[in-house]
Amino acid sequence: MIKLIIKNLFFIPFLVVTLSACDWDMFKMDNYEYPNATLQGGIMDEATGALVETDIQNGSRLQLQEVGRPAGLTTMVVKQNGEYCHKMWFAGTYNIDFNACNFYPFNYGELTIKKGVNNVDFKVTPYIRVKNVNIRQEDTLIVATFNLQAGKPEVRLNNIRLYAGTDIYVGDQVTHYTPGGTGYSTNFTAPNNVIDENTQYRLTINLKHETNKNYFKYQRNYYFRVGAMATVSGVGTIRRNYAPYTIINFKAN
Repeated sequence: MIKLIIKNLFFIPFLVVTLSACDWDMFKMDNYEYPNATLQGGIMDEATGALVETDIQNGSRLQLQEVGRPAGLTTMVVKQNGEYCHKMWFAGTYNIDFNACNFYPFNYGELTIKKGVNNVDFKVTPYIRVKNVNIRQEDTLIVATFNLQAGKPEVRLNNIRLYAGTDIYVGDQVTHYTPGGTGYSTNFTAPNNVIDENTQYRLTINLKHETNKNYFKYQRNYYFRVGAMATVSGVGTIRRNYAPYTIINFKAN
């Protein structure tokens, strides 16, 4: 026991000497800057000035590449209503690219982001505009009527759907739609159909269907939203276009 204590007493001074020989900067806080900028704004339809709505998950996005930093690529997701916001950003110059969106892809070029709040709106051409939407309850049906307008003449319609959900994020990624079954939404598939803005579409949900009766049995708000998928050649991945959601309050069954 005495030998062990003596060995430890010799070891402690040696440790102190060893540490004192180290670079004490390793114990200091790093000198990297904290995020010092906010980048926010909206994705705006250049023809109408309206926000271009998207999916909250797997929807439209921005890709920002910091100039001079090949590894500095960041992807920013657009909010469901077409706005975007990133409060933990670094001031600098970035190249902004839009792809895999529900509007025509393009490269914005270089944008200088300054310290503080930066408000930047981007004007785009959506593939499809979902217009004149009216979603209401008619007795035992939820009825949606609307028109479509192509962003450019070459745009074709792939399909349209009426989505139902229990929160504001209802859409293709957050929905109670069951493809090919007797789910909670109605869809219409029309591959490569020419879009005529004078055509009025009508989609319905039958509340008397056994599955729907079970789902819509609670007294609460339900959210309904119309989405349209385009077919366009040579633009890469296409996301769905939407109209704003409609709220319908159900009484308990």
